[in-house]
Amino acid sequence: MVDLTEPFHVGVVVSNLEEAMEFYSAGTGLTWHSPQSLDVEHLVEGHVVATNVRFTYSVEGPVQVELVEGPIGSFWDPNVDAGTYHMGYWTEDLRGDLDVLTDAGWTVRFTGVGPDGGPAGFGYLIAPDRQQIELVDVIVKAAFANWYAGGDFVL
Repeated sequence: MVDLTEPFHVGVVVSNLEEAMEFYSAGTGLTWHSPQSLDVEHLVEGHVVATNVRFTYSVEGPVQVELVEGPIGSFWDPNVDAGTYHMGYWTEDLRGDLDVLTDAGWTVRFTGVGPDGGPAGFGYLIAPDRQQIELVDVIVKAAFANWYAGGDFVL
């Protein structure tokens, strides 16, 4: 079961990643891990959709700030959902938690795609009141650790 009191990040959709990094740093003192660009395949209502997303996370935490820039027409389109976008939570059972939450009334917007064509890596869900959350599979913690240590975010 997902504990909504334990987020590890808050996601903010921005139109320009570098400008947003400067803006948030100037007003808050936040510092950033190196910006990353990732080609991602999403599973959307049974169909695979590919897009590129650019992102960074604040060094400071414990709840980190994620800045994410996506292309027009993507799920991270700044013309549609700019600003605070979601809260992110670790999950040890992505598919199980997706099932529990959808049974409770949440709607899956999109997920990552696994080798079997099913959800993998992460999933975005939206509540009837429009609150959006991201579940991130603990299996990607190694990619975060590599990135935080100065490498790239590689899945």
